[in-house]
Amino acid sequence: MRVLSVIWLCLCSVLLTRAQLPVIRLTGENLSTTFSSGTFQLDDGKVLPIEIRYRGSTSLSYDKKSFAIKLQDEKGEKLDSALLGMRSDNSWILDAMTIDKARMRNRVSTDLWNDFSRKSYVSELNPETQNGTHGKFVEVYLNNEYWGLYCFTEKIDRKQLKLKKFKGKTPKGMLYKSNGWSSLHSEDETYYEYNNNSATWHSLEVSYPDVEEGEPIDWKPLVDDVYWMTFSDSIEVNSHFKDKFDLPVWEDYFLFVEFLMADDNICKNMYIYCYDITEANQKMSIAPWDLDHSWGRSWTSDTLCAEVETETWFNWVSYLMQYVYTGLDKTYKERYQELRQTYFTPERFKKYFSDYFTLFRSTGAWEREKARWSGVNGIELDIDAEEQYIYNWIDRRFAFMDKKYGDNPAGIHDIMVKKDNPSRSYKCVINNRIVIVRNGKMYNLQGQEIK
Repeated sequence: MRVLSVIWLCLCSVLLTRAQLPVIRLTGENLSTTFSSGTFQLDDGKVLPIEIRYRGSTSLSYDKKSFAIKLQDEKGEKLDSALLGMRSDNSWILDAMTIDKARMRNRVSTDLWNDFSRKSYVSELNPETQNGTHGKFVEVYLNNEYWGLYCFTEKIDRKQLKLKKFKGKTPKGMLYKSNGWSSLHSEDETYYEYNNNSATWHSLEVSYPDVEEGEPIDWKPLVDDVYWMTFSDSIEVNSHFKDKFDLPVWEDYFLFVEFLMADDNICKNMYIYCYDITEANQKMSIAPWDLDHSWGRSWTSDTLCAEVETETWFNWVSYLMQYVYTGLDKTYKERYQELRQTYFTPERFKKYFSDYFTLFRSTGAWEREKARWSGVNGIELDIDAEEQYIYNWIDRRFAFMDKKYGDNPAGIHDIMVKKDNPSRSYKCVINNRIVIVRNGKMYNLQGQEIK
């Protein structure tokens, strides 16, 4: 009997070990938004020197911080390593998911995007391109203190997208990131002036190449496309959009953020890229990023109604997508109905979440996360309530989207004006036509008032 008891205890120990999430142990002193020295250890592996800093913008105001880390060897040189079955790299992100009461919205959103979205045109030039990140859930200790549940994530960069490297003083693959909400269309010609010695142009920044490292960049391809979008009429845009932009991916992106109500990703929190600007007929494609504002909760953890249109901002990207939507509403409808038979089903969407909820519960990670962070910065964590809220929101959102993209959509989908901000602009669809509502008046996509 004693032998059987020992065997049983050993078996339980093995099962318990297998059930645990990977553990990352970090050290670092006087951490800030600039890189400083520290160490990194995955499970019981080798302790590696790293550079580490806090990352994020709004998220920096919360106690639970996200981290950017760069792996190094003993000599302090860059060290690429394939971790947790993901790509080999030295630069990684530890996403704290602080405002997300489910601790998984960003990961689920990107998993969905990776599964359903059509391949970028870059895949025809390099089949190894990945138009989204991969990530694994881990538990983090910082300076021997339990720091909670994190998602260990790849980055969107030249390596992920397989863009062409610059050669000498000639930029080739270009990667731009949208960081803000400023408008990107103006009838003022001076608006389109740019400086190739600057990493920024209005609310965009160049992510690759690195101008601060003296690498060559070029704003011209993107600025020219913005100019073209602004000054061309709808016939010109709808006729030649596919020649300038990776249309299937843009279509999928629009439906993606619309279903998720990812308002924070209409104009910002996304990457726009070109494989090689020196080649003829190169297109701009798009990749999503930072999708915490989704699945029924905002970037401040507030609930979002499932039966309203995704908000629209007067920004070049939203302007661009509305143009495409107006000219290709049949295409969007057909694409939605195609996805509705495959990737877009309530059962499939719920399974993304249920698999991770099960993982969090079975490993005990949720209880530890809750004990460490529930109530901090006013964010209460209740896994059962949040799971049911998400499932209910998915059902309601499908009912709304099915009505909009069904065979007989309602004439008016939504008109919404918030009392606390009546000047805010909102998109609605009236008689299958997109209009903008602002200050109680309606405008077409060219900004002309509709009487």
